[in-house]
Amino acid sequence: MRTPTPDRPLWLFATLWSLRQYPSRGREWTWKRKFKAIEAAGFDGVFSPPLPVLAERGRLRYLAVASLGTGSSVAKPLREAKALGAVAIDIQLCDHDTPVAAAVKLALRIRDVARDCGLPFAIETHRDTLTETPEKTLALARAYRAACGETMPCCLDHSHFAVVRHLPPGSFWERLSEPRALLRAATQFHLRPFNGHHCQIPVLDRAGRRTPEYRDWLAYASSLLTHLRGRPGTGPVIAVPELGNAAPAYGLSCFGDTWRDVLAVTEDLRALWRTPAVSP
Repeated sequence: MRTPTPDRPLWLFATLWSLRQYPSRGREWTWKRKFKAIEAAGFDGVFSPPLPVLAERGRLRYLAVASLGTGSSVAKPLREAKALGAVAIDIQLCDHDTPVAAAVKLALRIRDVARDCGLPFAIETHRDTLTETPEKTLALARAYRAACGETMPCCLDHSHFAVVRHLPPGSFWERLSEPRALLRAATQFHLRPFNGHHCQIPVLDRAGRRTPEYRDWLAYASSLLTHLRGRPGTGPVIAVPELGNAAPAYGLSCFGDTWRDVLAVTEDLRALWRTPAVSP
């Protein structure tokens, strides 16, 4: 069974991390070439911390990201992102051992500055931050709601949760779609292919074929996109196929070409969005 093409768009943002030191440190592409490649690949925009060079991105939209701790300036990165035309900002919040009370105080400060700037924000689930596990993320979200009476917007990156749980293939969507409270709160998504042991896996083998591990992940991606299609509203779904190339390198030395993998993931996500399978 198939469902009709959705009215809402899927906006895919290429992370500049995919092209960091690409194809190598010594032969890294220029900014102009990176932006040209991202646009040629059909991306809707680019994902990056606020950088002055983003003013040269042309027609590409901009999705911002910042890492903020209890001693960070909140206004600076948010205002820089807004000045560069960001449609929203993704926040990696605090450290893994930051007390929830201190993190909530910072999240509320982010909320206030974001409203003042007119810039939507989302708190990302991410390794080595307060949101590195589902339990800690839920604790933060509940404390946020108790403090302001609102749902804390999330950016879901399920790759980190999958590794925490060491999930077996076939269980990704069943396990990661819970807790539903976090799924409902998600306004952004990072779609890096993962399994239960690595938060980034090879997409293509040396012959250019989809790897078996990646096909397991595609089943999860299909279920997620089908779920998102069923949400009320017509606003865009914002997602980042976030495969990293270098600094930090999430891949292993035996992995293939990062940008080639990014292009394959993007092609597959577009196809799934057009004609996804009905969610179980």
